[in-house]
Amino acid sequence: MFEQATLSNGPAGKRLWTTLLGLTSQVALVSFAVLAPMVWPQGLPIRRLAMSLTPPVPPGPRQLGDKTPRHPVRAARPWRESYAVGLVQPTRVPGRVTMLDEEPLGLTVAGALPGNSEGVKDGILGGMLTELSRATELVKPPVVVEAPVAKPAPVVIVAPPRLPQGGQVQLGRLLRKVEPQYPPIAKAAHVFGNVVLECVVGVDGHIVQVKVKSGSPLLVRAAVDAVWQWVYEPSRLNGTLIEIVTNITVSFKLN
Repeated sequence: MFEQATLSNGPAGKRLWTTLLGLTSQVALVSFAVLAPMVWPQGLPIRRLAMSLTPPVPPGPRQLGDKTPRHPVRAARPWRESYAVGLVQPTRVPGRVTMLDEEPLGLTVAGALPGNSEGVKDGILGGMLTELSRATELVKPPVVVEAPVAKPAPVVIVAPPRLPQGGQVQLGRLLRKVEPQYPPIAKAAHVFGNVVLECVVGVDGHIVQVKVKSGSPLLVRAAVDAVWQWVYEPSRLNGTLIEIVTNITVSFKLN
């Protein structure tokens, strides 16, 4: 009897199809409930959902009141007392009003003395500066006459005479002679011979000018470098130092 009350007496195939249909409908409903917000997100209650998901804000500190010291507010004074200085309402009406006759003021500027628009010279009239200026005599500074400065005489540099060697003009004794270095390229090419240089010997005996007159180009550089280092004894003519123009020959020989 209990089995007949709890179980249906229908055929087994009909119960299977009914179970499958119910299960399929439930899966469809759940899938629709899950996919619907993804397909139509604008239909979701975003504000309500955010409010439901946002944690509650913790309560802030309790307001204890503003502890800033405040100055007591004074009551505003009446207009006559605060703005009209000297115009205070009398307590009683006088029996007789006395009229004061005042002299009219001239066209003068307050704070300045009349008579001069530019003010008083040397300070205030009757002041200490004015009295001092009257009692003091002005002393002019002394006139200083500057003596004319004598201009130095222009220094005229006289160049020593330059004379060619010959006659009474003779070159001094050679004090220092530097032998030239034979150029390796000239030695390899078997170049030899003399190099003639026209030199100017200064008043101190040193060479001051060199000019090449003849010689092989491979030997000229070595000859000039050597002659620049030569030193002669200073030459004189009638007791005066002179420069001498002379020819110097430098020989290059192959051993």
